[in-house]
Amino acid sequence: MLWADYDKSRPAPGDAHMIGRGQVERALRSAGATIESLSLGPRVNAQGDTEEMIFDLSWVDAGRSGHLGLATQARLLIRWNAAPARLRALFAPEVCEKWLPLACAWAAAAPKRGNAWAATDHRWMVVHRDGALRLIETDGASIAK
Repeated sequence: MLWADYDKSRPAPGDAHMIGRGQVERALRSAGATIESLSLGPRVNAQGDTEEMIFDLSWVDAGRSGHLGLATQARLLIRWNAAPARLRALFAPEVCEKWLPLACAWAAAAPKRGNAWAATDHRWMVVHRDGALRLIETDGASIAK
């Protein structure tokens, strides 16, 4: 497998994951990327939220201390949130053709970006807002907020 850890939760009635594990695996393989963890989780949306996260990639910095103060390797995580099934019907083709290949290219490039980049957290996230999918990229400083 292209990841060490995998978990999947069952979406609530009326919700669905935008794509399946097999599609993620094929896209990662095509990009030459490996990740630490793949998670397909429940819908996470508080009442009144104007945007809904569809999926994200998180680079957890390589400089974090592990057990006994030893530095650990960086971790690359992909998390998919369930979304209303109507959004899946509308956006699954766009996610498969555009966003998933871009995300996997980002994942493949991440370990090669150098020590300065690897020393901070990074997040690459696709959200649904105002009837469209949008990309939000953040780094360590803006993630902490």
